[in-house]
Amino acid sequence: MLNTWTRSAPAALAVAVVLVASAAAAEDLGDIWFEASLAGAAMGYIHETVVRDADGRTTTTVESDFTMRRGEDLVSIKGVDEWIESPDGQALSYRQTRKMAVETLELEVTVGPDRLRLRKSDGRDAVFSTVPHDGDLLFPRAIEALHVSQGLAPGSEYSFRTFDPDFEEITTYAVRVVGPEKLDILGEIRDVTKLVLTSDLYEGMEFIEWRSDDGRLWREEVPEIATTRERTTSDIALRERDAADILAVSTIATNVAIRSTHDVDDALYEVWIEGGDISEFLIEDVRQRIEGTTDRGVLLRVSRVVPEPGTTIKFPVRSTPLKDYLDGNPLMQTWHPRILGTAAKSVWGSEQDSWKGATQIERWVFDFIEDKGLGVAFASAREVLERMSGDCSEHAVLLATMTRCVSIPSKVVSGVVHTNGAFAYHMWVEVWTGETWYPLDATIGDGSVDATHIKLAESAIPGGRVAELSLGIMRFFNRLGIRVIEYTADGETVRTPAR
Repeated sequence: MLNTWTRSAPAALAVAVVLVASAAAAEDLGDIWFEASLAGAAMGYIHETVVRDADGRTTTTVESDFTMRRGEDLVSIKGVDEWIESPDGQALSYRQTRKMAVETLELEVTVGPDRLRLRKSDGRDAVFSTVPHDGDLLFPRAIEALHVSQGLAPGSEYSFRTFDPDFEEITTYAVRVVGPEKLDILGEIRDVTKLVLTSDLYEGMEFIEWRSDDGRLWREEVPEIATTRERTTSDIALRERDAADILAVSTIATNVAIRSTHDVDDALYEVWIEGGDISEFLIEDVRQRIEGTTDRGVLLRVSRVVPEPGTTIKFPVRSTPLKDYLDGNPLMQTWHPRILGTAAKSVWGSEQDSWKGATQIERWVFDFIEDKGLGVAFASAREVLERMSGDCSEHAVLLATMTRCVSIPSKVVSGVVHTNGAFAYHMWVEVWTGETWYPLDATIGDGSVDATHIKLAESAIPGGRVAELSLGIMRFFNRLGIRVIEYTADGETVRTPAR
């Protein structure tokens, strides 16, 4: 039975005592540096500072700076997270900035007695929302104090609740203390305790931590996405390094190179994940379905699908159940005059047919984005329209935003696609045409999606959050296996040799 951490008076007192006892030590830490790595290759640093003000409030500031390569292009992601806690460990406020393209996204959270008040901005527009809570909420220093108060005894279990900025929701972390270990960090053998954490938001993932008796974190690993952060010095953290190639790390080798992938109308794959049951996570819909099982995973049939003539509805679509797929947000600025005007012009001649209008927008986005490089991590629709550049995520975001501008419901899809003899992670869009959801890929602009696209996650991107798409990738990252059994292109079926 988990000893759920609650804000009862004794629990609050216990945290306050530990926080006060460790206050001087925390302030004496100065700057704490971590080196971050992906699949063993250094990709940047995390810099943490802890300051206690004259009123006893503690501010934890974490600066992150990651640089990766995608082929020949460099991708930079910079961020700052700031948590403020009261002297007795009460969560007071949180602020985040993220720079993944030209624009910087900001999230501000104020903790009230029964709800969080959120303000999210792209520097020009802001949206507001609230998240209810019952006061049971811990921020970094209180979490550190909780580990100390629990004693880090092997086999013990407990939990805590905190705010997750990616999902913009409150999450519960379950903690299991594995036991003492020794780590060689900064040339010194250190006595630490290994913890395994799981979150109700990150199903199927484990966060493994190594902490000392005073609760301080020395190392963290997330095996499912092959990431690590480990304490280091500022000199090591800030040194020049070759950027890790995320394409090389994430590409999924397969058994055959499919030629003319855009012509593939139907395909049968064996799909599996190492150490898990892929059938728990795969999405089945009108274009992909599980046809059987294998000793490693499942047989997945994927087909090209488009609406039958006469089955699509007219736009604008007005439907309350589809509201999330029509709304704008800081990533998809459906209210922006230029995006609205461009979307309206792009559907001229469609006779308000939802599928025809969506395919016209798809083709417009394909033609409009001239620089199809991989150097942008994740740009908003407005930024894509202004800069005319981006990869699959920028094509998808602009396409989904423009369809929503003319009231054609859309969702963003993440998955993998066959390219250059392997499978690579990719992003595209699905639109609602009255009968079901049909896919479009603005990086191709063909008016349909071939059968080498395998969907792993989908989202309406509520509030501009891409966490659902990210989680869909993280569940499979570094563990996904795909074997092509057969595929059909131009009416000819090709069967691959048995493994």
